[in-house]
Amino acid sequence: MHPLPMARQSRFSDLLVPASALALTLLSGCWTRNLPSIDFDGGHSSSGSGGLRVDAGLGTGGFGGMRPPLGTGGSGTDPRKLDILFMIDDSASMAPLQAKLRAQVPTFVNALADPATGSLPDLHVAVVSSSLGGGAWSNVNQCRAAVAAPDTLGDDQGRFLQGAVGKNASPCTMLHPGTKFLQTNNGGAPNFDGDLGAAIGCITNLGDQGCGFESQFGSIYVALQKGSLSPAEDPDNGGFLRADAKLAIILLTNEDDCSVGADSLLLDPSINSVSDASGLGALTSYRCNEFGHLCNGAPPPHNAPLASVTLTNCVSAEDMGKTDDLVVYPAGPNAGKPDLTHGHLWPTVAGFTAFVQQFKRSPNDVYVAAIAGPTVGAMGESLYHVSPQVNPAGGGEVDPVVDHSCVRMTSDATQPEFADPAVRIKQWVDSFGSNGSFYPICDADLSTAVSGIAQGIHSRLMP
Repeated sequence: MHPLPMARQSRFSDLLVPASALALTLLSGCWTRNLPSIDFDGGHSSSGSGGLRVDAGLGTGGFGGMRPPLGTGGSGTDPRKLDILFMIDDSASMAPLQAKLRAQVPTFVNALADPATGSLPDLHVAVVSSSLGGGAWSNVNQCRAAVAAPDTLGDDQGRFLQGAVGKNASPCTMLHPGTKFLQTNNGGAPNFDGDLGAAIGCITNLGDQGCGFESQFGSIYVALQKGSLSPAEDPDNGGFLRADAKLAIILLTNEDDCSVGADSLLLDPSINSVSDASGLGALTSYRCNEFGHLCNGAPPPHNAPLASVTLTNCVSAEDMGKTDDLVVYPAGPNAGKPDLTHGHLWPTVAGFTAFVQQFKRSPNDVYVAAIAGPTVGAMGESLYHVSPQVNPAGGGEVDPVVDHSCVRMTSDATQPEFADPAVRIKQWVDSFGSNGSFYPICDADLSTAVSGIAQGIHSRLMP
Protein backbone atom coordinates (compact mmCIF):
# COMPACT_ATOMS: atom_id res chain seq x y z
CA MET A 1 0.00 0.00 0.00
CA HIS A 2 1.32 3.43 -0.88
CA PRO A 3 1.01 6.51 1.38
CA LEU A 4 -1.52 9.04 0.14
CA PRO A 5 -0.15 12.09 -1.68
CA MET A 6 -0.54 15.21 0.41
CA ALA A 7 -1.80 17.79 -2.06
CA ARG A 8 -1.98 19.11 -5.58
CA GLN A 9 0.26 21.92 -6.69
CA SER A 10 -0.94 25.05 -8.44
CA ARG A 11 0.74 27.21 -11.07
CA PHE A 12 1.31 29.95 -8.49
CA SER A 13 3.86 31.82 -10.61
CA ASP A 14 1.35 32.16 -13.41
CA LEU A 15 -1.40 33.31 -11.04
CA LEU A 16 0.85 35.71 -9.10
CA VAL A 17 0.09 34.16 -5.73
CA PRO A 18 2.69 35.02 -3.08
CA ALA A 19 5.22 32.30 -2.37
CA SER A 20 4.08 32.26 1.27
CA ALA A 21 0.74 30.97 0.07
CA LEU A 22 2.28 27.90 -1.54
CA ALA A 23 2.80 26.01 1.69
CA LEU A 24 -0.71 26.90 2.82
CA THR A 25 -2.23 25.60 -0.37
CA LEU A 26 -0.22 22.40 -0.24
CA LEU A 27 -1.69 21.79 3.20
CA SER A 28 -5.26 22.63 2.30
CA GLY A 29 -6.02 20.46 -0.70
CA CYS A 30 -8.07 17.27 -0.88
CA TRP A 31 -5.08 15.07 -0.12
CA THR A 32 -4.19 15.98 3.45
CA ARG A 33 -5.60 12.80 5.03
CA ASN A 34 -3.75 9.59 5.77
CA LEU A 35 -4.68 6.65 3.59
CA PRO A 36 -7.17 4.43 5.43
CA SER A 37 -7.11 0.67 5.33
CA ILE A 38 -8.30 -0.87 2.09
CA ASP A 39 -11.65 -2.61 2.15
CA PHE A 40 -13.40 -4.15 -0.82
CA ASP A 41 -17.13 -4.51 -1.02
CA GLY A 42 -17.36 -6.95 -3.91
CA GLY A 43 -19.31 -4.60 -6.15
CA HIS A 44 -21.73 -3.09 -3.63
CA SER A 45 -21.50 -0.13 -1.34
CA SER A 46 -20.79 -1.02 2.27
CA SER A 47 -22.67 2.06 3.40
CA GLY A 48 -26.06 0.46 3.11
CA SER A 49 -26.92 2.41 -0.04
CA GLY A 50 -25.56 -0.29 -2.33
CA GLY A 51 -28.95 -1.80 -3.13
CA LEU A 52 -30.45 1.53 -4.12
CA ARG A 53 -27.41 2.64 -6.11
CA VAL A 54 -27.07 -0.60 -8.04
CA ASP A 55 -30.81 -0.77 -8.74
CA ALA A 56 -30.60 2.78 -10.00
CA GLY A 57 -28.14 1.69 -12.65
CA LEU A 58 -25.05 3.18 -11.08
CA GLY A 59 -22.14 2.27 -13.32
CA THR A 60 -24.40 1.21 -16.16
CA GLY A 61 -25.99 4.49 -17.19
CA GLY A 62 -29.49 3.10 -16.67
CA PHE A 63 -32.37 4.52 -14.70
CA GLY A 64 -33.90 1.23 -13.54
CA GLY A 65 -35.68 1.18 -10.21
CA MET A 66 -36.95 4.76 -10.43
CA ARG A 67 -40.63 5.53 -10.34
CA PRO A 68 -42.24 7.34 -13.32
CA PRO A 69 -41.31 11.02 -13.69
CA LEU A 70 -43.22 13.27 -11.32
CA GLY A 71 -44.24 15.81 -13.90
CA THR A 72 -45.82 13.62 -16.56
CA GLY A 73 -49.39 13.84 -15.32
CA GLY A 74 -51.82 16.41 -14.00
CA SER A 75 -52.13 20.03 -15.01
CA GLY A 76 -48.44 20.95 -14.98
CA THR A 77 -46.43 23.02 -12.51
CA ASP A 78 -47.27 25.98 -10.31
CA PRO A 79 -44.86 28.90 -10.83
CA ARG A 80 -45.18 29.78 -7.15
CA LYS A 81 -43.97 26.37 -5.98
CA LEU A 82 -40.24 25.80 -6.11
CA ASP A 83 -38.07 22.87 -4.98
CA ILE A 84 -34.40 23.87 -4.56
CA LEU A 85 -31.60 21.33 -4.14
CA PHE A 86 -28.16 22.57 -3.11
CA MET A 87 -25.17 20.29 -3.79
CA ILE A 88 -22.40 21.45 -1.46
CA ASP A 89 -18.88 20.10 -1.93
CA ASP A 90 -17.68 19.05 1.54
CA SER A 91 -14.12 18.01 0.64
CA ALA A 92 -11.00 19.53 2.18
CA SER A 93 -10.43 23.20 1.23
CA MET A 94 -14.15 23.98 0.88
CA ALA A 95 -14.78 25.70 4.24
CA PRO A 96 -14.01 29.28 3.09
CA LEU A 97 -15.94 28.76 -0.14
CA GLN A 98 -18.97 27.50 1.76
CA ALA A 99 -18.71 30.58 3.99
CA LYS A 100 -18.80 32.83 0.92
CA LEU A 101 -22.04 31.18 -0.18
CA ARG A 102 -23.65 31.48 3.26
CA ALA A 103 -22.81 35.18 3.31
CA GLN A 104 -24.96 35.64 0.19
CA VAL A 105 -27.94 33.50 1.21
CA PRO A 106 -29.96 36.55 2.43
CA THR A 107 -29.40 38.15 -0.97
CA PHE A 108 -30.56 34.94 -2.64
CA VAL A 109 -33.73 34.77 -0.55
CA ASN A 110 -34.58 38.42 -1.14
CA ALA A 111 -34.04 38.02 -4.87
CA LEU A 112 -36.49 35.10 -4.96
CA ALA A 113 -39.30 37.32 -3.70
CA ASP A 114 -41.94 38.58 -6.12
CA PRO A 115 -40.88 42.16 -6.95
CA ALA A 116 -44.52 43.29 -7.01
CA THR A 117 -45.79 41.67 -3.81
CA GLY A 118 -42.64 40.80 -1.89
CA SER A 119 -43.94 37.27 -1.33
CA LEU A 120 -41.67 34.25 -1.60
CA PRO A 121 -42.46 31.07 -3.51
CA ASP A 122 -43.75 28.04 -1.62
CA LEU A 123 -40.33 26.50 -1.03
CA HIS A 124 -38.79 23.13 -0.39
CA VAL A 125 -35.02 23.54 0.20
CA ALA A 126 -32.68 20.56 0.63
CA VAL A 127 -28.92 20.01 0.80
CA VAL A 128 -26.82 17.07 -0.38
CA SER A 129 -23.04 16.69 -0.12
CA SER A 130 -20.52 15.62 -2.78
CA SER A 131 -19.58 12.51 -0.75
CA LEU A 132 -20.83 9.22 -2.20
CA GLY A 133 -18.10 6.76 -1.34
CA GLY A 134 -15.38 5.18 -3.46
CA GLY A 135 -17.21 2.85 -5.81
CA ALA A 136 -16.53 -0.81 -5.02
CA TRP A 137 -13.90 0.20 -2.45
CA SER A 138 -15.53 0.89 0.89
CA ASN A 139 -12.74 2.98 2.43
CA VAL A 140 -10.97 5.30 0.01
CA ASN A 141 -9.48 8.60 1.15
CA GLN A 142 -12.03 9.01 3.92
CA CYS A 143 -14.83 8.07 1.56
CA ARG A 144 -16.54 5.84 4.12
CA ALA A 145 -20.10 6.04 5.42
CA ALA A 146 -20.36 8.17 8.56
CA VAL A 147 -23.15 5.92 9.79
CA ALA A 148 -20.69 3.00 9.81
CA ALA A 149 -17.73 4.94 11.19
CA PRO A 150 -18.82 8.06 13.12
CA ASP A 151 -15.32 9.57 13.13
CA THR A 152 -15.13 9.68 9.32
CA LEU A 153 -17.04 11.19 6.47
CA GLY A 154 -17.25 10.30 2.85
CA ASP A 155 -20.42 8.42 1.88
CA ASP A 156 -23.60 10.29 2.78
CA GLN A 157 -25.63 8.00 0.51
CA GLY A 158 -27.37 10.90 -1.22
CA ARG A 159 -29.29 11.70 1.95
CA PHE A 160 -30.39 15.25 2.64
CA LEU A 161 -28.14 16.79 5.29
CA GLN A 162 -28.96 19.35 7.97
CA GLY A 163 -25.48 20.69 8.64
CA ALA A 164 -22.22 18.79 9.07
CA VAL A 165 -22.22 15.16 10.18
CA GLY A 166 -19.47 12.86 11.39
CA LYS A 167 -16.51 13.75 13.60
CA ASN A 168 -17.17 17.51 13.64
CA ALA A 169 -20.95 17.30 13.49
CA SER A 170 -22.87 20.58 13.70
CA PRO A 171 -26.55 19.80 13.13
CA CYS A 172 -28.79 22.76 12.44
CA THR A 173 -30.84 23.46 15.57
CA MET A 174 -33.20 25.79 13.71
CA LEU A 175 -35.02 22.79 12.24
CA HIS A 176 -37.98 21.20 13.92
CA PRO A 177 -37.40 17.63 15.16
CA GLY A 178 -37.48 15.10 12.35
CA THR A 179 -37.07 17.73 9.64
CA LYS A 180 -35.02 16.59 6.62
CA PHE A 181 -35.46 19.63 4.38
CA LEU A 182 -36.88 23.13 4.76
CA GLN A 183 -40.52 23.79 3.96
CA THR A 184 -41.94 27.31 4.10
CA ASN A 185 -45.50 25.93 3.90
CA ASN A 186 -46.93 29.13 2.47
CA GLY A 187 -50.26 29.61 4.15
CA GLY A 188 -49.11 27.51 7.10
CA ALA A 189 -46.31 27.30 9.65
CA PRO A 190 -42.76 26.58 8.37
CA ASN A 191 -40.87 23.57 9.72
CA PHE A 192 -38.02 25.69 11.11
CA ASP A 193 -37.60 28.53 13.57
CA GLY A 194 -36.34 31.99 12.72
CA ASP A 195 -35.29 33.58 9.45
CA LEU A 196 -35.39 31.59 6.21
CA GLY A 197 -32.02 32.87 5.03
CA ALA A 198 -30.38 31.93 8.32
CA ALA A 199 -31.98 28.48 8.14
CA ILE A 200 -30.66 27.86 4.62
CA GLY A 201 -27.21 29.01 5.71
CA CYS A 202 -27.46 26.65 8.67
CA ILE A 203 -28.17 23.51 6.63
CA THR A 204 -25.59 24.34 3.95
CA ASN A 205 -22.75 24.51 6.50
CA LEU A 206 -21.38 21.03 5.78
CA GLY A 207 -17.73 21.58 6.68
CA ASP A 208 -14.77 20.15 4.74
CA GLN A 209 -14.18 16.65 6.10
CA GLY A 210 -15.81 14.73 3.24
CA CYS A 211 -14.60 12.48 0.44
CA GLY A 212 -11.70 13.78 -1.65
CA PHE A 213 -13.13 12.18 -4.80
CA GLU A 214 -16.23 14.33 -5.28
CA SER A 215 -19.40 12.74 -6.65
CA GLN A 216 -21.47 15.80 -7.47
CA PHE A 217 -23.56 14.13 -10.19
CA GLY A 218 -23.94 10.83 -8.38
CA SER A 219 -25.05 12.47 -5.13
CA ILE A 220 -27.68 14.56 -6.89
CA TYR A 221 -28.85 11.52 -8.85
CA VAL A 222 -29.41 9.43 -5.71
CA ALA A 223 -30.84 12.38 -3.77
CA LEU A 224 -33.46 13.12 -6.41
CA GLN A 225 -34.34 9.48 -6.82
CA LYS A 226 -34.93 9.19 -3.08
CA GLY A 227 -36.69 12.57 -3.09
CA SER A 228 -39.20 11.31 -5.64
CA LEU A 229 -40.49 8.79 -3.10
CA SER A 230 -42.95 9.39 -0.28
CA PRO A 231 -41.74 9.99 3.30
CA ALA A 232 -42.96 6.51 4.17
CA GLU A 233 -40.87 5.02 1.36
CA ASP A 234 -37.75 7.04 2.14
CA PRO A 235 -37.47 8.74 5.54
CA ASP A 236 -34.42 10.81 4.51
CA ASN A 237 -35.52 12.51 1.28
CA GLY A 238 -39.09 11.38 0.69
CA GLY A 239 -41.63 14.06 -0.13
CA PHE A 240 -39.12 16.60 -1.39
CA LEU A 241 -40.04 16.59 -5.07
CA ARG A 242 -43.56 17.86 -5.75
CA ALA A 243 -45.25 17.08 -9.04
CA ASP A 244 -46.58 20.64 -9.38
CA ALA A 245 -43.38 22.46 -8.37
CA LYS A 246 -40.53 23.87 -10.43
CA LEU A 247 -37.06 22.44 -9.74
CA ALA A 248 -33.77 24.31 -9.26
CA ILE A 249 -30.40 22.59 -8.65
CA ILE A 250 -27.42 24.65 -7.44
CA LEU A 251 -23.86 23.29 -7.17
CA LEU A 252 -21.02 24.78 -5.12
CA THR A 253 -17.73 22.96 -5.74
CA ASN A 254 -14.05 23.55 -6.49
CA GLU A 255 -13.37 20.32 -8.41
CA ASP A 256 -14.90 18.57 -11.40
CA ASP A 257 -17.31 15.67 -11.02
CA CYS A 258 -15.70 12.29 -10.32
CA SER A 259 -18.82 10.17 -9.81
CA VAL A 260 -18.33 6.44 -10.28
CA GLY A 261 -20.70 3.49 -10.15
CA ALA A 262 -21.08 1.36 -7.04
CA ASP A 263 -19.20 -1.46 -8.80
CA SER A 264 -16.35 0.73 -10.10
CA LEU A 265 -12.72 -0.21 -9.40
CA LEU A 266 -11.32 3.11 -10.65
CA LEU A 267 -10.46 4.46 -7.21
CA ASP A 268 -8.37 1.45 -6.14
CA PRO A 269 -6.45 2.93 -3.18
CA SER A 270 -3.61 0.40 -3.34
CA ILE A 271 -2.26 1.94 -6.56
CA ASN A 272 -0.33 5.19 -6.44
CA SER A 273 2.14 5.23 -9.33
CA VAL A 274 2.12 6.11 -13.03
CA SER A 275 4.38 3.11 -13.62
CA ASP A 276 1.82 0.61 -12.30
CA ALA A 277 0.69 -1.78 -15.03
CA SER A 278 -2.97 -1.02 -14.32
CA GLY A 279 -2.65 2.44 -15.85
CA LEU A 280 -4.49 4.06 -12.92
CA GLY A 281 -1.64 6.36 -11.99
CA ALA A 282 -1.21 8.26 -8.73
CA LEU A 283 -4.04 8.33 -6.22
CA THR A 284 -5.03 11.96 -6.79
CA SER A 285 -7.86 13.79 -8.50
CA TYR A 286 -5.89 13.59 -11.74
CA ARG A 287 -7.11 10.01 -12.06
CA CYS A 288 -10.62 11.41 -12.51
CA ASN A 289 -9.39 13.78 -15.22
CA GLU A 290 -7.49 11.08 -17.08
CA PHE A 291 -10.44 8.69 -17.16
CA GLY A 292 -13.22 11.28 -17.31
CA HIS A 293 -12.07 13.78 -19.94
CA LEU A 294 -11.07 13.89 -23.59
CA CYS A 295 -8.99 16.81 -24.84
CA ASN A 296 -8.78 17.12 -28.60
CA GLY A 297 -10.18 13.60 -28.68
CA ALA A 298 -7.57 12.02 -26.40
CA PRO A 299 -7.33 11.45 -22.64
CA PRO A 300 -5.08 13.79 -20.65
CA PRO A 301 -1.50 12.47 -20.60
CA HIS A 302 -0.73 9.54 -18.31
CA ASN A 303 2.91 10.52 -17.76
CA ALA A 304 4.00 13.87 -16.43
CA PRO A 305 5.10 16.43 -19.03
CA LEU A 306 8.53 18.01 -18.72
CA ALA A 307 6.87 21.37 -18.19
CA SER A 308 3.35 22.71 -17.94
CA VAL A 309 1.23 22.06 -21.03
CA THR A 310 -2.16 23.47 -21.98
CA LEU A 311 -4.91 21.09 -23.05
CA THR A 312 -7.67 22.38 -25.29
CA ASN A 313 -11.14 21.34 -26.43
CA CYS A 314 -11.62 19.28 -23.26
CA VAL A 315 -15.00 17.58 -22.80
CA SER A 316 -16.52 14.77 -20.79
CA ALA A 317 -15.34 11.39 -22.07
CA GLU A 318 -18.93 10.06 -22.06
CA ASP A 319 -17.90 6.38 -21.90
CA MET A 320 -15.49 6.89 -24.83
CA GLY A 321 -12.31 7.58 -22.89
CA LYS A 322 -9.57 5.59 -21.22
CA THR A 323 -10.44 2.24 -19.62
CA ASP A 324 -9.06 0.37 -16.60
CA ASP A 325 -9.61 -3.17 -17.85
CA LEU A 326 -6.36 -4.39 -16.27
CA VAL A 327 -7.90 -3.83 -12.83
CA VAL A 328 -9.80 -6.88 -11.61
CA TYR A 329 -12.12 -7.62 -8.69
CA PRO A 330 -10.11 -9.18 -5.87
CA ALA A 331 -13.09 -10.94 -4.29
CA GLY A 332 -16.79 -11.51 -4.56
CA PRO A 333 -18.87 -12.98 -7.40
CA ASN A 334 -16.78 -11.16 -10.03
CA ALA A 335 -13.39 -12.12 -8.60
CA GLY A 336 -10.72 -12.06 -11.30
CA LYS A 337 -12.92 -10.24 -13.79
CA PRO A 338 -12.11 -6.76 -15.20
CA ASP A 339 -13.88 -3.67 -13.90
CA LEU A 340 -17.49 -3.87 -15.05
CA THR A 341 -17.58 -0.10 -15.53
CA HIS A 342 -14.29 -0.09 -17.53
CA GLY A 343 -13.20 2.89 -15.42
CA HIS A 344 -15.76 5.25 -16.96
CA LEU A 345 -17.25 7.96 -14.80
CA TRP A 346 -20.95 7.61 -14.13
CA PRO A 347 -23.36 9.10 -15.00
CA THR A 348 -22.44 10.57 -18.35
CA VAL A 349 -23.30 14.22 -18.84
CA ALA A 350 -25.97 13.32 -21.39
CA GLY A 351 -27.46 10.63 -19.15
CA PHE A 352 -27.49 12.92 -16.12
CA THR A 353 -29.21 15.70 -18.06
CA ALA A 354 -31.90 13.28 -19.26
CA PHE A 355 -32.33 11.94 -15.74
CA VAL A 356 -32.93 15.38 -14.24
CA GLN A 357 -35.23 16.56 -17.02
CA GLN A 358 -37.51 13.54 -16.82
CA PHE A 359 -38.80 14.69 -13.45
CA LYS A 360 -40.76 17.49 -15.14
CA ARG A 361 -43.13 17.73 -18.08
CA SER A 362 -41.18 20.55 -19.69
CA PRO A 363 -37.44 21.34 -19.78
CA ASN A 364 -38.43 24.88 -18.84
CA ASP A 365 -39.53 23.62 -15.43
CA VAL A 366 -35.91 22.90 -14.44
CA TYR A 367 -33.11 25.40 -13.81
CA VAL A 368 -29.53 24.40 -12.94
CA ALA A 369 -26.54 26.47 -11.86
CA ALA A 370 -22.97 25.81 -10.78
CA ILE A 371 -20.45 27.93 -8.92
CA ALA A 372 -17.23 26.11 -9.72
CA GLY A 373 -13.79 26.26 -11.34
CA PRO A 374 -13.75 28.06 -14.72
CA THR A 375 -12.61 26.15 -17.79
CA VAL A 376 -11.70 29.14 -19.98
CA GLY A 377 -10.41 32.64 -19.33
CA ALA A 378 -11.80 36.06 -20.23
CA MET A 379 -10.54 35.76 -23.81
CA GLY A 380 -11.75 32.20 -24.26
CA GLU A 381 -8.31 30.69 -23.64
CA SER A 382 -8.13 27.26 -22.05
CA LEU A 383 -7.41 27.19 -18.32
CA TYR A 384 -6.75 23.45 -18.39
CA HIS A 385 -3.03 23.08 -17.63
CA VAL A 386 -1.18 19.87 -16.74
CA SER A 387 2.13 20.16 -14.88
CA PRO A 388 4.71 17.79 -13.38
CA GLN A 389 4.68 17.18 -9.62
CA VAL A 390 6.84 14.92 -7.45
CA ASN A 391 4.76 12.21 -5.80
CA PRO A 392 4.91 12.93 -2.04
CA ALA A 393 4.82 9.16 -1.39
CA GLY A 394 8.55 9.11 -2.08
CA GLY A 395 10.81 7.45 -4.60
CA GLY A 396 11.17 10.60 -6.69
CA GLU A 397 8.43 9.67 -9.14
CA VAL A 398 7.04 12.64 -11.06
CA ASP A 399 3.33 12.58 -11.79
CA PRO A 400 0.99 14.76 -13.85
CA VAL A 401 -1.31 17.14 -11.98
CA VAL A 402 -4.03 19.51 -13.18
CA ASP A 403 -3.31 23.08 -12.16
CA HIS A 404 -5.96 25.15 -10.44
CA SER A 405 -7.87 27.24 -12.96
CA CYS A 406 -8.38 29.99 -10.40
CA VAL A 407 -6.70 30.95 -7.12
CA ARG A 408 -7.51 33.78 -4.74
CA MET A 409 -5.96 34.75 -1.43
CA THR A 410 -8.43 35.40 1.37
CA SER A 411 -8.42 38.79 3.04
CA ASP A 412 -6.55 37.43 6.06
CA ALA A 413 -4.10 35.54 3.81
CA THR A 414 -4.48 32.38 5.88
CA GLN A 415 -6.22 30.01 3.50
CA PRO A 416 -6.11 30.49 -0.27
CA GLU A 417 -9.21 29.63 -2.26
CA PHE A 418 -8.76 27.63 -5.45
CA ALA A 419 -10.62 25.51 -7.97
CA ASP A 420 -9.86 23.14 -10.84
CA PRO A 421 -11.46 23.31 -14.31
CA ALA A 422 -14.96 21.85 -13.99
CA VAL A 423 -15.19 20.32 -17.47
CA ARG A 424 -18.04 17.87 -16.89
CA ILE A 425 -19.99 20.24 -14.67
CA LYS A 426 -19.75 23.13 -17.17
CA GLN A 427 -20.83 20.82 -20.00
CA TRP A 428 -23.82 19.66 -17.94
CA VAL A 429 -24.90 23.22 -17.12
CA ASP A 430 -24.56 24.21 -20.78
CA SER A 431 -26.79 21.29 -21.81
CA PHE A 432 -29.73 23.13 -20.24
CA GLY A 433 -29.24 26.12 -22.55
CA SER A 434 -30.73 29.33 -21.15
CA ASN A 435 -31.97 27.34 -18.16
CA GLY A 436 -28.41 26.87 -16.94
CA SER A 437 -25.87 29.29 -15.42
CA PHE A 438 -22.19 28.86 -14.57
CA TYR A 439 -20.18 31.20 -12.31
CA PRO A 440 -16.52 31.13 -11.15
CA ILE A 441 -16.05 30.23 -7.49
CA CYS A 442 -12.88 32.27 -6.87
CA ASP A 443 -14.54 35.67 -7.08
CA ALA A 444 -13.93 37.90 -4.07
CA ASP A 445 -17.53 37.28 -3.06
CA LEU A 446 -20.37 35.36 -4.64
CA SER A 447 -22.82 38.24 -4.87
CA THR A 448 -22.79 38.26 -8.68
CA ALA A 449 -23.25 34.50 -8.85
CA VAL A 450 -26.01 34.30 -6.24
CA SER A 451 -27.92 37.28 -7.65
CA GLY A 452 -27.56 35.91 -11.17
CA ILE A 453 -28.84 32.48 -10.13
CA ALA A 454 -31.85 33.99 -8.35
CA GLN A 455 -32.61 36.15 -11.38
CA GLY A 456 -32.26 33.11 -13.64
CA ILE A 457 -34.74 31.19 -11.50
CA HIS A 458 -37.16 34.09 -11.68
CA SER A 459 -36.90 34.63 -15.42
CA ARG A 460 -36.94 30.96 -16.41
CA LEU A 461 -39.15 29.33 -13.78
CA MET A 462 -41.37 32.08 -12.42
CA PRO A 463 -42.09 34.46 -15.31
